Amino acid sequence: MDVLELDSFLNQSFLDLEKIDENLFRSKTLWKHKIARGVYGGQLISHSLVAASSGFPEDQHIHSLHSYFLRQGNTKFPMLYYVDKTRDGNTYCACSVKAVQFGQTVYTMQASFKKSEASNISHQITKPTVPPPEKLKTPFEILDILKQQELISSQRHEMGIEWFQDFPMETRWVSPDTIYAFQPEYPKCLIWMKARGHIVPTLSVGIPHLPSGKDLHQNVHKCCIAYLCDMLLLRTSLMSLSSTANSVFMASLDHSMWFHAPCHADEWMLFEIEAENTGDGRTLCHGRIWDINGVHITTVSQEGVLRVNSNL
Repeated sequence: MDVLELDSFLNQSFLDLEKIDENLFRSKTLWKHKIARGVYGGQLISHSLVAASSGFPEDQHIHSLHSYFLRQGNTKFPMLYYVDKTRDGNTYCACSVKAVQFGQTVYTMQASFKKSEASNISHQITKPTVPPPEKLKTPFEILDILKQQELISSQRHEMGIEWFQDFPMETRWVSPDTIYAFQPEYPKCLIWMKARGHIVPTLSVGIPHLPSGKDLHQNVHKCCIAYLCDMLLLRTSLMSLSSTANSVFMASLDHSMWFHAPCHADEWMLFEIEAENTGDGRTLCHGRIWDINGVHITTVSQEGVLRVNSNL
């Protein structure tokens, strides 16, 4: 994907909302993966963050969000985003966002923003020691090897290639065998990820208070990270399943994120994901994201429906 295509991806994915009123926005494009039943959850998250960001001053940055997925969204009809400011303080501001379609709430979010401030205390969890992304194979190379070794069928190979091609994210899997778990394993993986292409200075954002330029506003990068990471979280729980579990249904229930430091979604980030608990038709996954220099930039948690075979 080249620069122009990434510009189009950003706009169509989450930046290109139509402002109808002061606190009301409408989607222009909704996307779902071919194997999914409804609108991609990461798009609902990022759309809601963009709508929320438009109502606060430029120096207010997203630092956390907590949200629930309530219904499937339909890609053939627009989504309405209603924003309600709940706090407008000097340092911290907050709002709620409700995504509505056909008069029913599809998704809700509580988001908090804050001004940067100096601090005389600092602590973070250390980034795992892993090979750099340039030393690792692409997922396409891994899938080709698995097919050549007859570990996956031609159909599964084609489905895997399509899955990675359809989504505008580059990944490098630290352990190639975590792409497909052939035997039940502890559900934890490490993945390098970034937006495919570059978020360039000439990108036209078109949202109040989010300027274009060399230092593209941090809220744009955070929206992009929210869009990307939702694709990888729940699938980690599949590593603990038997290879006989051919029919799997997954859907997001809730999603929370905390942003700890400035970030750049078009540069390599290390994503550590662990499925902490699976049972009762649900799975809970936690993730941490570091930048290439080892700065802990984001923490994310997500619970989802997970049903296998006859329990679909």
